[in-house]
Amino acid sequence: ASIVAPFTSLEKDIVSVVEVIREGRCALANALSSYKFIIMYGQIGTYNQLIAAYFRITFTEWGWVFADGVWTITLSFALPLSRALKKLAASRPTASVLGLHTLSSALSVLVFNFLFVVIAFVALSHQEWYQCRKWTGTDVSNLLVIGDNYETEVLWLVTGWQIVNSAIVWNFGYEFRKAWIFNYTIVALVSGYAAIHFYITLVPSELSCFFRVNCVNENAFDGVFGVLPIQNDFNTTVMPEHFRYALVVIMIANTLTTVMWDYLVVNGLRRYFGSKRRTRERELRAKYDGQTMIQKDITKEPIKEEEDLTETEKIPVPSIQNV
Repeated sequence: ASIVAPFTSLEKDIVSVVEVIREGRCALANALSSYKFIIMYGQIGTYNQLIAAYFRITFTEWGWVFADGVWTITLSFALPLSRALKKLAASRPTASVLGLHTLSSALSVLVFNFLFVVIAFVALSHQEWYQCRKWTGTDVSNLLVIGDNYETEVLWLVTGWQIVNSAIVWNFGYEFRKAWIFNYTIVALVSGYAAIHFYITLVPSELSCFFRVNCVNENAFDGVFGVLPIQNDFNTTVMPEHFRYALVVIMIANTLTTVMWDYLVVNGLRRYFGSKRRTRERELRAKYDGQTMIQKDITKEPIKEEEDLTETEKIPVPSIQNV
């Protein structure tokens, strides 16, 4: 009773302690996943700003709304909704925000994300149609003007998808949470965002003009500041079809690489070394217990028979008359 007392449970059973441990480990794993997601959002925003400063560009109004508001808030809300796994794992998740497992997971995904941004811009720079359509503006005072160019378009599409992709990477359950597909909220959000993102990447339409992506003046969106024509010398931000598909391939490759790395390498190594450590601990414990039992057998005195006892060692038995 003293063990169960600190916990509130409808079942008056010691098994409730196991339930608390199971749910606690799930909560801890969820908290670390949300922590890494928010850290990754900040790091993506950091190299976003550096690249934007280099090209003297910025996102469009609705590009910022989705990057800083819609994607980040909804996904950070949905990520901790994963449920606990029915089976209690052999170990607990890490509780260190600066531990080896947490940092290796976050930093490796960050490196891969940045590499795929570089790949996207290298692919853009090698396009013949782009050579005469590079952004050459130097005046950065008007934020409504410096967002209508191909550099902004590529940067927003790739890094915007990386924000959504970070939720995909850290939604996997591993040993402490149910499989990713059972977090129905985040599956629904990611599916919807992926459909919109890939659609506006591939299909020039009024929806893509909402983000000033693959847009022409005829479909220019009536935004917060009214209908604003495309602010470049070509009156369009439509990319050739082959390059649109190339961007989709880059984004999908980004997802597959980060998911496989985090799932198979980072968490695979953690499971491998954790299993070896537990095996070594069991062997040491068994060896220690065996040595202890042998020592007890050696030092234990033999039990004396009654006839071998001296007169002083015999315990007198009271008779009925004495009682």
